[in-house]
Amino acid sequence: MAEAKGRAGIVGGGIGGLAAAIALRAAGWEVVVYECAPQFTEVGAGIVLAANALNALDLLGVGEAVRAGTLPDRRGFARNDRGRVLVDARISDFTGGVVALHRADLIAILAAAVPADCVRTGTRVIDVHADGRVETATGADPYDLVVGADGVNSVVRSRLWPRERPVQRTGIAAWRWVLDLPAPDPVGVILGRHGEAGVVPIAGDRTYVFTAGRPGISDLDYFTDWPDPLPELIAVTDRSTVVTDELLEIDVPRHLWNGRVALIGDAAHAMRPTLGQGAGMALEDAVTLAACAPDLAHYSAARRSRVARMSFLSKHGTRMTSPGSATLAALRDAAFLAIPNKVSVAMFRSHSRRILEGWKPPQSSA
Repeated sequence: MAEAKGRAGIVGGGIGGLAAAIALRAAGWEVVVYECAPQFTEVGAGIVLAANALNALDLLGVGEAVRAGTLPDRRGFARNDRGRVLVDARISDFTGGVVALHRADLIAILAAAVPADCVRTGTRVIDVHADGRVETATGADPYDLVVGADGVNSVVRSRLWPRERPVQRTGIAAWRWVLDLPAPDPVGVILGRHGEAGVVPIAGDRTYVFTAGRPGISDLDYFTDWPDPLPELIAVTDRSTVVTDELLEIDVPRHLWNGRVALIGDAAHAMRPTLGQGAGMALEDAVTLAACAPDLAHYSAARRSRVARMSFLSKHGTRMTSPGSATLAALRDAAFLAIPNKVSVAMFRSHSRRILEGWKPPQSSA
């Protein structure tokens, strides 16, 4: 067996951390993943993966397993909160296809590709140093590379990027859940004045439902008079199963590396879910990091502009999905309705192809 390139410590065993473990091991690194949870469990709700995420998963060698959740083609709509159709499209209009599944299913697929002896569950990282030392309650371990994949409240970022702006609160409340029943028609998104919602079929004949409301909307009942099938799906929901939180975001640091440490995923660039690209960006990060390491300056240069652009689009996309006033919502609806539906769909396909399908990782620096 060839000698390992070095030892990599990965802080966080979520989507980005597990993806980084797979990619780095394939690139010849010895890997240890630190995960504070005692085991990988069914956390979160649904997740939608577009062409770029699927491309990254193919490069990780798990694309075939994930693609079992590819959605069968069906119509999907963008409607306003009075039920008027703004865009009539099909799932196949997402260039490169779309996979939708429970977040826990994706974690399970990624975890199965990482040997158990590479993962230290139930281990909380309390400090990280730029020279590659990772501290836990039992001591410090030295690494040639450390990956901060520990999410929006990242210990790694707080220790080594202390001058960057802290986590930004949006005031937007979000509710997300999965129902064990097939998605009823119509599926798609609903765009309101002060909120938005979506109904998405996911693998296993289940339904992913999400809602989000601007500041001042603090109860899921706000959406009970929205267009069908949202009210009936809320009515049959056990609310104790709903993931409820505030959407948070992080300004992308000027540099995604410090010494031997690199940030990926939400630890580097948590963004609003407007474009559904949180997981996609984390997967891209992981594949790119493995191609660049140990040249972390190369990794940062390869990723920063793309994640900053996606963060910007996700943030300002909220002005369209829930603009905050009846006047702005009416202008949004009028703009959609003024464009022939086939033109709207063609524009979406073109945007999808340019932004998502066209992503490729840089050449390996090995």
